[in-house]
Amino acid sequence: MKTSYSSIFAALLVLLLFLSANDASAQRVVKVASGVGTLNQAINGDTTSAGARKDLTTIYELDKGGYYITMGTIENRNYHLRIRAAAGTGKRPIIRPGVVSGGSSSRPFSARGDLTLDGVYVTNLDEQNGIKQYIIQLSADSLRLSILNSHLDREGQIAIRCDGKNPRIVIKNSIISNVGTMASPSNGRGVDDRGNDIDTLIYENNTFYNLTSRILRDGGGVIKYCYINHNTVVNSGQMGCTIGPVINGYFTNNLFFNTGFLGTDSATTDWYTFQTAPLTQAWLNQGYVQKLQIHHNNFYVSPELISGLPAKIRATTVLDSNTQAAIKAGGWTSLNTNLPVVFKTPPQVPLQVMKSFYDTTVTVKPEMDKSNGSPDYGGTQMPFDFSYPTTSPLYTAGTNGEALGDRTYFGIQVGVANDAMLPTNYQLYSNYPNPFNPSTNIRYSLPVAGSVKLEIVNTLGQTVNTLVNQNQQAGTYSVVWDGRDMNGRQVSTGMYIYRLKTANSVLAKKMILLK
Repeated sequence: MKTSYSSIFAALLVLLLFLSANDASAQRVVKVASGVGTLNQAINGDTTSAGARKDLTTIYELDKGGYYITMGTIENRNYHLRIRAAAGTGKRPIIRPGVVSGGSSSRPFSARGDLTLDGVYVTNLDEQNGIKQYIIQLSADSLRLSILNSHLDREGQIAIRCDGKNPRIVIKNSIISNVGTMASPSNGRGVDDRGNDIDTLIYENNTFYNLTSRILRDGGGVIKYCYINHNTVVNSGQMGCTIGPVINGYFTNNLFFNTGFLGTDSATTDWYTFQTAPLTQAWLNQGYVQKLQIHHNNFYVSPELISGLPAKIRATTVLDSNTQAAIKAGGWTSLNTNLPVVFKTPPQVPLQVMKSFYDTTVTVKPEMDKSNGSPDYGGTQMPFDFSYPTTSPLYTAGTNGEALGDRTYFGIQVGVANDAMLPTNYQLYSNYPNPFNPSTNIRYSLPVAGSVKLEIVNTLGQTVNTLVNQNQQAGTYSVVWDGRDMNGRQVSTGMYIYRLKTANSVLAKKMILLK
């Protein structure tokens, strides 16, 4: 049979075009060697004298087990800074503040553009063991922060401080630990909104331990979408998680252990292990309705911590009244439990820490147990193991019969592939699960910022509920529909359409609610 050279030529042309297209869309990866100031030099060296970036898709890749001493705060302005660990096994690369001439050091990151950290260990304990404030400071409005498979450790006040409005914060498969000091425990916070509204906050599959105050502090701002799922929180001094007013809030499958162990002074405002707040009238006047799902969580405090509290100090209340009302309305009272848990290798129960805090004769307050955890090169980054026996009732207590808390300890991580990069086109993904009862997850992607409307429509074309109706930045979002209409009533079994409307696109998919 004769060979058709024209066919071969055409095939080669197609292949060349394919390879060319792949090369054009490939990201630029800059491998950064361990050392003093090498990370600063690599990032700053990609900015021209006119302030332009050489390549807006660059990823800075750090060696596994590498040691990166920063010489001054890393600050990105108006571009997405991406830092990740190299593939393969080994310890997370360490990013640590260096001490410059004059004996001072600076916090690791001040973000004025989007920031992604993937697979790294960042500490605010400088190379001479001086503790700094704010591992990450969000210093501009509408930023996207993604912390993936990373560890933020040793911080004097706040791990992530929001000084800009409407950030989108995604933290997955990560650890935040040893934040604050017992000399001033109210400063030990995971994320602090500083009174700014937050567009999106996602905590999923994380571990928080040894925070002297709480994992989230609300200063009066509204969180539009808050998803806190499968987190393990151990040894939080004053409170656990104070969300404040939230429009759409989901708090599920979490494991709280010895949170709020300092108790509450009855002469002051109440403290809570978990706290929400109703929407203000200004938000209600705009047509917003608060939607809360709070179930399949476990809150437990060791009995010796409660019995050891001083006479005038009472145990921290678990849930505030707004949260209790939402749980009662949802029928979830029995789905939030108070069961003991035995971790494989936990820090010490902070009994002596609590007693010394109230003992006026103790001038130097002891800190919580860090074990042999160390930010030093070659040291142990994570000394604890928060897995627990598979025979525990908590191992099957989740919404779908899975283990409560951070499932990393059981070999399970949540997907992060879509979090590190901005999408290139509009997408509306298949909801999961489908069919569903009582709730389902809807995800969508936006390549550019703009007005977004996500609504539920019945087969007659009538709007059942509007889940999103606002301006959003580019990125990938996840929304849960709980099978209720805009008045909070449960809808009937049947087929529904979820529709995404933007200025440039209309996308729709079908789903089925079964009862």
